Amino acid sequence: MRDPDARAEWAARFARTVAEEIRAGIGSGAITAAEAEELLARVRVLLDQGLGAPRA
Repeated sequence: MRDPDARAEWAARFARTVAEEIRAGIGSGAITAAEAEELLARVRVLLDQGLGAPRA
């Protein structure tokens, strides 16, 4: 995916999907807010590595 616009669009859709699923998990009691924070941190690392993004 070399097109910056396509990459940005994909990233925005992915982020919305992940956020919706995490909110649903917290709302249903499947995960706690602390677990959601840990999950997001781990997902970020995986995405940074997978997409080759520089780590901050």
